[in-house]
Amino acid sequence: MIINKIKSISIACVATLALGATVTSCVDDLNVEPKNPSNLTDLSNGDQYYQFLAQVYGGLTLSGVNGGSDITVDDPGAGVYTRQLWNLQELCTDEAFIGKNWNDAGLDELDYSTWSADNHWLYESMSRFTLQINICNEFLRKIDGAASVENPVSAEEIARMKCEARTLRALSYYHIMDCFGVGPYVTEDHKIGTVPETMKREQMFPLVVEDLKEAVQGLPLAADQVYGRVSREAGYMLLAKLYLNAEVYTGTPMWQECATACQEILKTNSTLAPEYKYLFCGSNDKYVGTGEIIWGVPQDNSYTQSYGGTTYLGMGAYNVSIDENLQKRLGISGTGWGGPRVRPELANVISKADKRYLFYTDGLANNLSDIGDWQLPGGSGYMCIKYVYTNESDYYNESGSVSLNTFNNADWPLFRLADTFLMLAECQLHGVNCNGKSYFDQVRARAGLDPVDLTADNLLDERARELYWEGHRRSDLIRFGKFTGSSYVWSWKGGIEAGQGIESFRNLYAVPTQYINTLGQNAGY
Repeated sequence: MIINKIKSISIACVATLALGATVTSCVDDLNVEPKNPSNLTDLSNGDQYYQFLAQVYGGLTLSGVNGGSDITVDDPGAGVYTRQLWNLQELCTDEAFIGKNWNDAGLDELDYSTWSADNHWLYESMSRFTLQINICNEFLRKIDGAASVENPVSAEEIARMKCEARTLRALSYYHIMDCFGVGPYVTEDHKIGTVPETMKREQMFPLVVEDLKEAVQGLPLAADQVYGRVSREAGYMLLAKLYLNAEVYTGTPMWQECATACQEILKTNSTLAPEYKYLFCGSNDKYVGTGEIIWGVPQDNSYTQSYGGTTYLGMGAYNVSIDENLQKRLGISGTGWGGPRVRPELANVISKADKRYLFYTDGLANNLSDIGDWQLPGGSGYMCIKYVYTNESDYYNESGSVSLNTFNNADWPLFRLADTFLMLAECQLHGVNCNGKSYFDQVRARAGLDPVDLTADNLLDERARELYWEGHRRSDLIRFGKFTGSSYVWSWKGGIEAGQGIESFRNLYAVPTQYINTLGQNAGY
C-alpha cells in the first residue's frame, strides 16, 4: 500500500531525479535563474513532467535530489523544509525545547528567543522557502511543453498541475510573510536572470491571496485528486490560514473571509477522525485528502527518506535511553536522538484525562532545570510520543511487527480539519456568525472533555492541546498577543529558566545576514 501511495504522485522518482533546479542557497537565491537550467530544457516525455512535479512536492520533505542537499547547510538532513519550519514555529514557544545535549549552533537562540541575524537556522529557512518558490516558478515556465512531447499530458491535466504549483508557491510565501515579514516576490512571469522586487508582507499579501484564490478554483476536490497532491480543500485551508493572520500581516482583519474559506472546506469534509492518536502514526495516510488531514506531506521509510518531517518528531524526539519495551511500543529499533523535548507549560495545559496527552513521563521531570544531558531516569522534560512508527491496526505494536531504525512512515499533517473547526471558533470570537462554538465543542468532545466557554484564553489553550508540535504555535501566540512582552512567559523565554518578557520586534525573525543587502533588515535588529 505504501509503495502504491508514493508512486501515485511519482515521489519515488525524486530519489533519482535530475531534472530540477538544484540551487546553492545564498543571497543569490533572490535571482530567479536556476544554477543548472540545462537540466530543465530537455524534457521529452510526459512522464518526465510528472517527475518534475514530484520534485516540486518533494521540496517539502526531502533535503535534495540524488541524496544531496539543495541548500548549503552543515547538515543536509537539518535543511529539510518541514524541519526548518518546525524549528521556527515551535522551539521559540511554550511547546518544545532542545537542550544542550545536542549543542547545535543557534538552537539555544531559538529556545530562548534571543536570535540574531547571524543565526544559521534563519538563513537556512529563508533559503529553503525561496528555493521552493523558485522550483515552483520554473515548473510553471516549463509545464506547457508537456502538451507537445512523447506521451503528452492533456491540457486539462496541465491546467490542474499549474494550479497545484501556484498553491505550493503560495504556501512558501505564507511562511515567508509569517516568519520574516519581508521577502522577494517573483512569479513565472519574471524574466530569468532579473532580481525580483523586495516586498513587505502587507504588499505581498494581496498578491499571494489573489493568485491563490484563482488557483484554488482549478484544483480538484479531494475525492477526485491523486493521493499526496493538493486538493481544493487544501487550497481553501491555506487561504483560510492567510485570512486568519491577515490583521497581523496587514493591519486589516479578515475574519469573515476566513470563515467563508473554512465553510468551503466543510462542504465536502466535515467529520473529525474518531481517534486523535491515529492521525500521527505510521498508517495515517488513510486520513490524508478526504479524511481529517486536509493537506498531508507524504513520508515513507523507503521512498521518501527524510531526516525532517515525522522522522524528526519521532526518532528525533525520542530519548536516547529508552528501554527495549518502549522501543517496541513506539515501533523502533535502537535508540532515539534525544532532540526536541516537551516544555512544562505544554504538559501542564493538557490533563492526563485528555486523549491528546501523548507524553512519556516515567523517570522524567516536568521541568527544564537541567538542560544538559537528557537521560532516563532523571532527565528534565517529558518525551513527546505523538508521532509513532506503529500502525493504527496494532498501535501499541503487540505483535512486534514494526521495528524501524530511522525513517518514519507517518505523513506530515500540514493542515487538519480540527484546525478548521478551531479557526471557525476564533472567527466567532471576532463577531462572525459561523457556529464556531459548536465546532470548538466537537474538538473537545473527541478528546473526552466537556464544553467550556469560548473565550480567547480557552481557545488559545485548546489550540495548544489539539495542535501541539504541528508547526502553528508561534503564529498563534503572536495573533493572540502572547508571544512577545511579559503578559505570558514560559520556561527559558528570554534566556532564564523562570522566563521573562522579550521585545516586541521579535514578532518577526531577523532577516538573515546573507540577505540584508537585498531585503534590508526588520526594525529592532
